[in-house]
This record gives sequence, C-alpha cells and structure tokens, in this order.
Amino acid sequence: MDLAVEDIPEAEVFRYTRHRWVIQPLAKVSQIRSQELVRVAVKATSANRCTEVLKCKESMNNKAFLLTMDNGSVVFAKLPHACAGPAYYTTASEVATRTFLREVLDIPNPPIIAWCSQKSNPVGAEYILEERVEGQPLSSLWQDWKKLSSEDRFSIIRQVVQMERKLTDASFKQCGCIYFKEDFPHGSHITMAGRESASTLERFRMGPLVTEDQWQGQKTSMDLNRGPFQGALDFIRQRAINEKYYIEQHAKPRLNYARSTTELEQPEEMLGLIDKYLKLTSAMLPPPTPDHIDASTLWHPDLHLDNLFIDPSTLKITSFIDWQSTLPTPLYYQCGVPKMVCHRVKVSLDLSTFPKLPDNFNDLDEDEKEYAQNMHRSEHLHQYYLRITKRDNPRHWTALQLHDDVRIQPVRIVQQVWDDNTVFFLRRALLRIIAKWESLCPDAGPCPVSPEEDASAFDSEIENREFVSDVLNLMQKNYRLHPDGTVLPGKYDEVQTELERLRAVGLEAAEDEEERLCIEKLWPYQDSVDKAAT
Repeated sequence: MDLAVEDIPEAEVFRYTRHRWVIQPLAKVSQIRSQELVRVAVKATSANRCTEVLKCKESMNNKAFLLTMDNGSVVFAKLPHACAGPAYYTTASEVATRTFLREVLDIPNPPIIAWCSQKSNPVGAEYILEERVEGQPLSSLWQDWKKLSSEDRFSIIRQVVQMERKLTDASFKQCGCIYFKEDFPHGSHITMAGRESASTLERFRMGPLVTEDQWQGQKTSMDLNRGPFQGALDFIRQRAINEKYYIEQHAKPRLNYARSTTELEQPEEMLGLIDKYLKLTSAMLPPPTPDHIDASTLWHPDLHLDNLFIDPSTLKITSFIDWQSTLPTPLYYQCGVPKMVCHRVKVSLDLSTFPKLPDNFNDLDEDEKEYAQNMHRSEHLHQYYLRITKRDNPRHWTALQLHDDVRIQPVRIVQQVWDDNTVFFLRRALLRIIAKWESLCPDAGPCPVSPEEDASAFDSEIENREFVSDVLNLMQKNYRLHPDGTVLPGKYDEVQTELERLRAVGLEAAEDEEERLCIEKLWPYQDSVDKAAT
C-alpha cells in the first residue's frame, strides 16, 4: 500500500490522476470549491479548522480526500464523478442503502456525518462525508503469506460469508434502488419476505435504478421505466422495452464495418432482435427453487481486497466499503464469488476433490515452483469460500449453481445495445438461448424463435470480430488494459507502443483495401466512435 505524501497545487487536487487513457476520454473536470468542502467538514465535526487535506487514491467513480480537523476528527470525503451514475439519484440512493445495511441488516460500513445529493450547493458538487474507517485495508496483509496464515485467511473468508448471509436472508418483493422516504416520497413502500416489520422499513422507499445503462446519453431526459419492478420477469422484460423505445426515438441507420463497408445497419433490424428477446424471456429465469433465488437481494458489487477493512490485531472485519450503486436485483443475476478470493482460472462447483500441486512440481525451477504454489493457494482459498458458502449460506450456494451466463448475458447486454454497438453480442446470446431452449424451459413447448436468420447474420460478422477479440484479450492479459482504454500512468507509453505495433500487424496482414478499412474502423482503441450515418 503506497503511503507516500507529496504537496500538490490546489488546481491539481480535483484532476483525475489514477489512470491515463489510450483513447481520449469524453469527460470534464468538475469545478469544485475546495474551501467550501472544508467548511462543511469543519461544521460536521464541530471543529474550529481543518489542519490537513490529503488526496486519496481515487476510483473511476469518485474523487476522495481525507480531512483532518484540529479536534482530532478525521473525515473521509467522497465526491462522485459524472460517470458514477445519474445526478441526485446515485448519491441519495447510496446514503439510504448504506444506512439500511448498517441499521437494518447490521452490516458494518462507515457512518455518514454529512451529505448532499444536489450539485447546486456551495461546494459545487454532490458529496458524502463519513467517518474514517477503523483498521486497515485487507490488501495490506493479504498478499504476504508470512503476515497471514491459511487459518487467518479462512477466518476472514468465514466473516465475509457471514456478511453475505445477512444479505441473502433479506429478500425484497421489488427490484429497484433504496431511498429515504423524504428524498423519494412517491417511491414504493419496501416489502421484504417476512423479515422486518413495516415500522422498521417505513423510513425507506424503493425507487428507480441508478445503473448507467438506464441514464446514459439521451436516455437521461427520456421517460423510461427505471423501476421499481415487480419481480424478476418484469425487470428482464422492461430492460428490453426501454431499449426498444430508445431505438425508436433516436437510432439512425449506421455502418457496421464488421458486416459491410457499404450497407447500412438499420434500427428496424435491432427492433426485430429485441422482439425475439421478449419472446425468449422465460428462458432467462432460473427454475423455481425453495430458496427463491429469483427474488431481489442486495449484493456488494465489487468486494475486492481494498473494500474490506480489518483490525490487524484481531483480524476481525471492521467495515465493508464502496456500496455505491448497490441495488436489490434478482440474486441469481448478480451473485458471484468475491474478487478478493476469486481464482484467475475457473473453479468447478464440484467440491469432491481438493486442489493439488502439479504432478511435476519437484521438477520445476524455483520461479515455476513459486508460481505453482501461488496458483494452488489461490485455488484453495476460492474453493474454501465455496465450501463455507455451501455450509453457511445455502441460498447463495443455490444461486451460484444456477448462475448461468446463457440466461444472464442477454439481460446484461440489451439495455445499452444500440449505443454500445453490441448488437452482435446480443444476437450471439439469443442464439445460445435458442440452442438450449429445451433444457432451459423443459415444459414450455417448442422454441418460439427460429435461429436461421440470426445465425446467418452472426456468421457474417464473426470472422472480422475475431481480430478485435484477440487484441482485447492480449492487451488485457499482458497489460491489464481495460476495454475503455484506462491504464496505469507508468504503463502508458509501453501500452501505446504495443497498440501501435498490433495495429500495424493487422493492417499489414489485410488482403485488400476493404479488409484494411474494416480493421481501421473496428480497431478497439480509438479517440472517437463513428456516429450514425445521416
């Protein structure tokens, strides 16, 4: 963990510095009045003045600062970037959800001492001020096996599963986001499956989702149904209905270079694909289970090592942080193994055997042995998590067994399919549904959609897209380069050089000008995206 401190000019305080982009980001630097932020923190802590402001490692979604007061109070200040989610709703929902987690479900997260979900305030931005987390991030200990024994790690994993059990024990009748009653008075009353009294839940309401795909671009001003939804099927269908309405209102014919360099892709074709999606929605639901894994459940969206804080002397978890955009959606849809223990290679849910070192371990050199040992430890921790989940959190275990990408992928893709240029991937996802229809819906009769037309369209694109897929996979594997182009500053020049080399290799291998144009247009890291043809 990097604890270095250096002075920076005030003008640099609010500039994003954690990553650089190999493509040009379409983002503005927020004009935040730092002295007003300090003033709010001083008042919230009953201090006289602030003695120190430290800029923390920021996330993609938030700027973060530590403010120390003259009375010893230390405040963590979080200000959302524009990409974090819709204005007002994202902050209002996060504060209410974290209060719900802490006070209703007894899940520790930092108490909030002041917040504002309106940008039109003296600070010039939405903000959340909270108490500094006690303990230290788990990442400061986890990587060193000399600091944490296997049993220590198992103990921490058991605590994580206990927290997740609190989440899975609380299922909701609706799917949406949690708000305070005063912030969203017209929201739906929250009802849970026989767990909490109405009086406990009265201060909360269920309102619209804050996920980016519901609000991006022109959707911000559209009258879409963003929830709350009445169950999993309503959630699955409405995502497609929203996208259909958006395409009808805003989509224009455009070139899809993976299929043709001359023939325009028509919005009507996409509308037809969404109609097929709507006919197949029953296959996107899991079979009925006593655990009701289709019921909406809160789930931590990003449980990595920096989002758990522990007391280093007792190894007890003191806080789970970063609940932004946490929302009750169907458990089977969002469940999973936390990043903190997720092995880099897929681990079977068959727990009849234990991980083993390779048979030729004694013949390996020292570097190879170290790699094999690290992989063995990683797989062992992943499997231990699965074993404890099976024993202590049966509802999550059932959901993991039915967490099938074939069911889930169409739902994930459909809401932003036109603007994200992922028509190809939605078509592929629906073809997989059609191919497995009988096993997904054994009592539903023949599949209502024929695959022939979409299989032909899919085949016409797949060869051209293989090059793009190879580049993305290579850059992710070797440089951890995200598809959005973010890279650590120290790797920027190296990554740019490698991208230029790969692009030149692809263009050199092109057999004709049409293939060369296709590679140029499909290249995944570009400063801009081609707009719709007029």
